[in-house]
Amino acid sequence: MSGPVYCILSGGAVHCVPVAAFSHTNDETLDKLARSPHISLAPALAHTLPPLSPASLAIKRKNLLYTLNNPSLSDLESDVSRAMLTGLPSQDEDEHVLDAGFLRAPDGKSRAGLAHAENGIFHQKNLASAGLANVDASRIIDIGTRFSGDADDEYTAATLAILHDYSTHAVYLPQYSVDLKENLDSDYTQIKTLLTKIFPAWNGPIAIKQLTGGITNMLLSCCHEESQQTLLMRVYGQGTNLIIDRNREFVSHLVLNSLELAPAVHARFANGLIYGYLPGRSLHPSELSDTRFFPLIAQQLGNWHNSINCEYIEDGVTTIRKYSASLKTQAQARLEIRHKHANGEAKERPKKSVNNIWDLIEEWIQIVPPNEALAGVFDENSALQTVTQENVRDVVMQEFKWLKKTLRLETKSPVVVSHCDLLSGNIIIPSPEKCAEKCLSGKLPRLEDNPIQFIDYEYMLPAPRAFDIANHFAEWQGFDCNRGAIPEPSSTNPVMVSWCKGYLNDAEASQDQVDGLIDEIACYYGMPGFYWGIWAMIQSELSTIDFNYAEYGKLRLEEYWLWKKQFLSLRTSSQDE
Repeated sequence: MSGPVYCILSGGAVHCVPVAAFSHTNDETLDKLARSPHISLAPALAHTLPPLSPASLAIKRKNLLYTLNNPSLSDLESDVSRAMLTGLPSQDEDEHVLDAGFLRAPDGKSRAGLAHAENGIFHQKNLASAGLANVDASRIIDIGTRFSGDADDEYTAATLAILHDYSTHAVYLPQYSVDLKENLDSDYTQIKTLLTKIFPAWNGPIAIKQLTGGITNMLLSCCHEESQQTLLMRVYGQGTNLIIDRNREFVSHLVLNSLELAPAVHARFANGLIYGYLPGRSLHPSELSDTRFFPLIAQQLGNWHNSINCEYIEDGVTTIRKYSASLKTQAQARLEIRHKHANGEAKERPKKSVNNIWDLIEEWIQIVPPNEALAGVFDENSALQTVTQENVRDVVMQEFKWLKKTLRLETKSPVVVSHCDLLSGNIIIPSPEKCAEKCLSGKLPRLEDNPIQFIDYEYMLPAPRAFDIANHFAEWQGFDCNRGAIPEPSSTNPVMVSWCKGYLNDAEASQDQVDGLIDEIACYYGMPGFYWGIWAMIQSELSTIDFNYAEYGKLRLEEYWLWKKQFLSLRTSSQDE
């Protein structure tokens, strides 16, 4: 089966290039990469499927949640199992072939004077003048390849040149999985081995510290003691791919890094990521309303919404999905599928992928557990019918369709690439003093001087901008759901006015501009409660974290119903006038 690949962001597109294509151990190597426009990423080699994880087995036995359309094709257990059960691959599981000719310079400009291009690969004429002498070799993968040798080795030099040209790149190891329990019991031996293979310069001691999470979901700080370089490694919890698209998270991170809106992502493996460390600290919920911070948060969110090209992410997600699918077409699942087809068994229509916030909520509703808490909160608030555990999913879907239709009619909020989880813990500040300096004059800083950074891109999706903003305001209440902390979406609220001017990046924005944005946001004030309420009900069955997700979900759904009552009341009043 195919080995690791480099995922290179070039000209707004993500390309999967096998690591072997860069290796001088292969006779054809870079010459093949340069001259052949097509590189097959699906050699027919045998592969043994890993066993299902305990979490997935438990979910499957319940016949709950496992039916979720999970487009994260890097996770073999979910999609191979679906293929074996249905007899069909998903709609993205076509064999994928890379056209290497599409590789371009990062800025799309000619490299005249520095290099000549042949079929998209740039060959440096003078390595020193091209800046190659300063290339950080610690970014180069060493899995299944040998990059040793002096700087004059043409293969090593060409490899460094290519990756230097495409500064936003990461290695993807779809079949490498980290066992958290094993690492905790062995002083992180497996993780240290992985790090030294990805970063050959990291010889010597590596200090690893657990920052958050338990054995099912963990964030680790990894520090190379000699160089004092620090990276972060996130190892995902089992089953979290059922509600999070890891392909989308990965591509979003690459695109954000290319825009200098996120730290570098160095590597992705089957159940985690390795990425750069941002110095600073995260905010507390009470600090979201702090005048030192909220204008900068607003400005940075507006910058995100204006800067990120949705098509780049969608194209990249499709590329990664197809690459991952091409691996699995060689796996045991194909044999099982052929066997089922030969027996003439019924086939199901493949499910569609999730491509926006509306798709995601609809998928969540289809697999939300019909528990007592969910039925109870809808029964208390639905005037149309009695809600029970037997019909609650249908009732939730009806409510969702009303919400979606109503919001689209009430306001034309532009669809943008949204963070969708901008709570206090996902906002990083270098220091309170530095933020205060930027706001002392009462003027917004230049965008490039804004010190605020956003992290954790698990839930990034195209969504109406008003949802992303309203969702952030809902996070002002914190996990204890202190609704009084959420700012009133009114033009008479000076905090809201100031925040919107920050978002528009214009301290002199007109009253009409500000009022229009506030009205747009107000329409979406109920959607975050609906969104996270359904999410929490799913987590109540899925998560092993000691947290009462069902109760939290009930509180968030009550938040939605309160908004709906106010919304309908205001609409009735305006119609009477």
